[in-house]
Amino acid sequence: MITHCQQASLSTLGTPTVECAEQMFQADDLDFVKPIQKRSRKDSNSKRNTSRAVFTSHERALAKASWSSNSARLTRDSFLPFGSCSLCLEIARDPVACPLGDIFCRECALANLLAQKKELKRAEKVRRQASEEDARAKNAKDVEDQQRAIRDFELTQLGLTASGNKAASSPAASESKEASHAGAKRKFTLDKDELARIAEEDRAKARKAIDNEEAGKPTLPSFWTPSLTPDVRDSKIQATSLKTKTVPICPSSSEDSPHAISMQTLVTIRFHEDADESNNSKRRPCPSCLKTLTNASSSVMTQQCGHVMCLSCVKRFLIPSKAKAISGSPDPEPPITCYVCDSPISGKSVTQGPLSIDLPVGLVLLKSEGTGFSARGSNTVEKSGVGFQC
Repeated sequence: MITHCQQASLSTLGTPTVECAEQMFQADDLDFVKPIQKRSRKDSNSKRNTSRAVFTSHERALAKASWSSNSARLTRDSFLPFGSCSLCLEIARDPVACPLGDIFCRECALANLLAQKKELKRAEKVRRQASEEDARAKNAKDVEDQQRAIRDFELTQLGLTASGNKAASSPAASESKEASHAGAKRKFTLDKDELARIAEEDRAKARKAIDNEEAGKPTLPSFWTPSLTPDVRDSKIQATSLKTKTVPICPSSSEDSPHAISMQTLVTIRFHEDADESNNSKRRPCPSCLKTLTNASSSVMTQQCGHVMCLSCVKRFLIPSKAKAISGSPDPEPPITCYVCDSPISGKSVTQGPLSIDLPVGLVLLKSEGTGFSARGSNTVEKSGVGFQC
């Protein structure tokens, strides 16, 4: 569509005037906008993802990330440095260790112990109250059954058999008829076990009649009314509540093999600290080789004094060589002592630690996170979830 101004500008081969430019813009704008408006109204609903019967690739990826189990490989930057507290994730201040080598700050460990003890007391109180409530409800049912059995017995003596016991009394009546027709006379004996059995049967019949009456009553779906409001007395003690922990558990222990922890079993760790002039901080080296202890050092702690050395120095200076043990010399082996303070260490061998290293009793392998390599420490994390079916 060429306007008069456009023809004039083409004929004169000059620049169009302001009025002609405005007319050209308005004409082109109208021709371009009208089809777009019609197209957007027509196809806007079909462009929405809610109108599709299947998931797109992006939606499927979002559902998989939110619902299914995921795993990720950790790098070296994701691991904590050696000597970090497992609770506050900072360098441990006044460090202590559990019997299996988990490192904590003393303040964090004591706070966690107090919190676990409070939770144990609360759980024990709730379990005791639930048991008492269960026993009280059971006694109330027994009293109700006994009163119902007495009422049915009185009605039977008056010749007014209760409606709930008509069907239940028919087998007993048939048995009595068969016994009377047998013609054999039996001597009456008062047996306590027989009386207890009869009383138990009467209570069971009464309970069955009460349950049938309650089941026959019309029920209202209005759960908010006071008579139908759920109560704690209706809840039963779950089987899992009886399997709860009774002692504080180490917060760094795994779910497969939890181990207990207490204030008496915590060992104070005594690192050999040196001043680092480069960054005005303290580093923790091995007192023997003076190498800085890292996640790759496999540090070992003595339970008696708490001094820490690297595993290579422990094998070199503390653990006796296998050649001397094989030679079978009659001289008794000297007791193993600490490299720093010469305190005695027991010499019985036992397997400890995640690397299955044979260490004498009294030496504990301190746990640390990995180094980023597959052969040293865990380098993957997993998150379990329910798979979303789409």
